[in-house]
Amino acid sequence: MEKSELHRRIVTAEKALREVSSFLLSHESLRSDITAKGKNDYVTAADSAAERLIREIITSAFPDDHILGEEYGGEERRCERWIIDPIDGTVDFMSSFPCYTISIAFEDECGLALGAIAVPRQGEVFTAIRGEGAFLNGSPIHTDERADLSESLAILVPPHRNHARMDKYLAEMRRLYDVFSDMRSLGSAALSLCYVACGRVAAYYELGLHIYDCAAGIVIVREAGGKITLLSDDDSCMDIVASSTASHERVLEAISG
Repeated sequence: MEKSELHRRIVTAEKALREVSSFLLSHESLRSDITAKGKNDYVTAADSAAERLIREIITSAFPDDHILGEEYGGEERRCERWIIDPIDGTVDFMSSFPCYTISIAFEDECGLALGAIAVPRQGEVFTAIRGEGAFLNGSPIHTDERADLSESLAILVPPHRNHARMDKYLAEMRRLYDVFSDMRSLGSAALSLCYVACGRVAAYYELGLHIYDCAAGIVIVREAGGKITLLSDDDSCMDIVASSTASHERVLEAISG
């Protein structure tokens, strides 16, 4: 897709982030209207309303574009589609924990082309277009390429929806603790990827993600100079490693043992 068309779409994505951020901040009472979709997998009335709003904004600007969203499904093919997660970190939202995000990506015939992620409670918006760098509230960002990883943080997320993988994860986490100073878990894959992109953490590792959890963040990390490895590459089950370029091979070695 031509750059001019991607620029038109990032403008629409940013508009959707602004409007949905405003909606969520003024409707946080909806966090108590909860339905369970599966084990440790929830949806609130706000998730559904936010996705409808994003879809309306996108469809108004680009009526012929396809959309894949977490709550209402949609186009599964891999070229020229929007990929949206209206609230990434629903449990954060339910708990009034401030790390939930809104995640919007666009994929064209060449792969993931743009990403836009808002953190409503923190007033932060991360954006990237393929080949044009990554930005936080309009200022360029880059991964942390310090050589001494013992002074850096990593985001390591337990497989909370698939406890059968916990023993594998704990062994990997033990090895990763020998590499990094400490670990965190934020509850949002999109935010975790953004924290790698802007250098707040050196690496992020999580099992069993969906494409809508991480599509936008993948673009942002790559454009910020980082590296992504998908240890499994299925839209509904993706194991992801994201890090600075300097730490990537060391992280992969620790995971593999």
